[in-house]
Amino acid sequence: MSIVDNQKKRRIFAVIFLSVAARLACAETTPDWRTLVSGHLLDRWQQVAGTDSQASVSFPGLPGTYQLAHCNSDLNINPVKALQPGRNGIEVSCASPYWKQHLAIQLHVYREVAILTQAVSSDAVISADDIRYVSRDTGELHQGFFTVDDGLNGMIMRRSQRAGTVVSANMVEAPLVIERGDEVLIQVMRPGIRVEMKGTALESARAGERLRVRNNQSDKTVTARAVRAGLVQVR
Repeated sequence: MSIVDNQKKRRIFAVIFLSVAARLACAETTPDWRTLVSGHLLDRWQQVAGTDSQASVSFPGLPGTYQLAHCNSDLNINPVKALQPGRNGIEVSCASPYWKQHLAIQLHVYREVAILTQAVSSDAVISADDIRYVSRDTGELHQGFFTVDDGLNGMIMRRSQRAGTVVSANMVEAPLVIERGDEVLIQVMRPGIRVEMKGTALESARAGERLRVRNNQSDKTVTARAVRAGLVQVR
């Protein structure tokens, strides 16, 4: 083999090597469609929930080898409805060549939620010793949950629950602030007018609930809103 032939072969091998290397480099630096979709959806979620939200995206039901059709342009990614923790539908489309596809994604949003540290019986008042806050995927908590700012302390447990249970709104209720027969102060609130008189509660109520109250002076019955222990308002 001549020196010229050897040089030609070296040039051919060099071109092939550079071509393969360029393709490998492109594959390493170009994110796959899952990364693009996840990044786009997480950016949108951060705009809704704030920058401190801990979230991730998964693609339930899709095998790891699944690929979208080839697209020469940027992918258009739009949720079918407003994003929320849990299962969401999205529409992915391409302008060149044109195609459109619907996918299901799971938006995992992690927050510190209240769980019971010990078994709590029915009608028990929840105290700080009964709860602790741990990170959970809120998209899986379909009954709801409480965070540290939701005022769970002092609530009443509606039915017995075991340790480790995530506390939801249907498990608890606010305590009564007024019991039937309690002596209360009735405040009549009108624009420019405020009148107070003594009364008697004819029903029990929690803060914010309405109840019937008898005016002790006129013996008339009015409907008022419970404000706190011993105080109701008529507007």
